[in-house]
Amino acid sequence: MTKFCTNCGNKLDENADVCVKCGILIKKKGNSNYSLESIEKSANTGFGFGLGSILAWILPLIGYPVTICGIIYSSKGMKSEASKGKAIAGLILSIIFLIATIMNSIAGVIQNLAKL
Repeated sequence: MTKFCTNCGNKLDENADVCVKCGILIKKKGNSNYSLESIEKSANTGFGFGLGSILAWILPLIGYPVTICGIIYSSKGMKSEASKGKAIAGLILSIIFLIATIMNSIAGVIQNLAKL
């Protein structure tokens, strides 16, 4: 599996300790270095969750997990220069509709308290 630098996206040699383009230290263990393909998939997934949050905010039980997943995946996708625009769009949509979900929850609580 081809590895890419998480800082600049440069293709890395399998045994590299340092990125030759930007000089960042490459970690060997854990999931700190993702392939460029997985980062781009995260950007696309975050954008999809962002679009889904446009409808999901209506039902807070669905809106919270959808918007939070959109924020997480979009944040991971920001590491790719090629898909950064989608990641930013997904992040903005998810944040806007997370706020809408919170406001909808508050409105529901107020409405139920008014019935008492």
